[in-house]
Amino acid sequence: MNSVAVEDGALAVISGGEGPLVVFVHGTPSSAREFEGVMALLVEHRSLAVEHLGFGRSSKPAGADYSLVAHQRRFAASMAALDVTDAVFVLHDFGASIAFPWLVDNPERVRGLVLSNTFLWPATGPITWVLRFYSTPFGRWLYRVLNVSLRLLLPWSWGSVRPLTRELHARYLEPFPRPRDRHALSALPGELVGETLAGLAGRASELGQWPVRAVWGMADPAVGPVELQKWREALPGLAVDEVAGAGHFVADEAPERVAAAVKQLSGAA
Repeated sequence: MNSVAVEDGALAVISGGEGPLVVFVHGTPSSAREFEGVMALLVEHRSLAVEHLGFGRSSKPAGADYSLVAHQRRFAASMAALDVTDAVFVLHDFGASIAFPWLVDNPERVRGLVLSNTFLWPATGPITWVLRFYSTPFGRWLYRVLNVSLRLLLPWSWGSVRPLTRELHARYLEPFPRPRDRHALSALPGELVGETLAGLAGRASELGQWPVRAVWGMADPAVGPVELQKWREALPGLAVDEVAGAGHFVADEAPERVAAAVKQLSGAA
């Protein structure tokens, strides 16, 4: 494992293999480890994942800027440092919104995209009240001290295709053992109803300049069929693999389906 120095700390870089490049972009509350099963199936590819500041094995400084805009800047810096080019990108959860500015600024470096229960717009409907609550000082305290995103929200959003075993759940919990390790987790709920995503809303069609496929967990209660329909409207003709019974973490729940989509775009199918 290597790292890239960025503002506020260092980002862990996980890479391996040889062949067409695949870049994995995770969201919250996870790390690059959610893609391990997919990477294992892409034996004829080079896999690369950069863990965002505050996540996985990256630095977790208490006073860092964990806003979505800051994550976007650091992601762009990491792609420049690693000289990423001709890559298929797998975008999950906040992955699309974090990678978006770099993608549209560097179209010649992108071969294609795999969308996996991700979004490019703010949350709407009744859930916004919950998100605004978690954006308060008390809500952020719940994220840091009680670890609600990993202990409650992750199991709630998991599907039935692959059981969330104690061992698998522990793998998600491992990078965030103490409240001081969870500042990034507590910062992102407010972004779901914030100005940055509001500014990206309506720009999803810009991703149609590349071949795009979606692998979607249809049992995801948070980013499920409604969000998939938004992508279909933004990207007419979008090729979609609907994974019945899979929840939010499709790469972990059905890695073979994500790997198949990558191979279609990389030409290795």
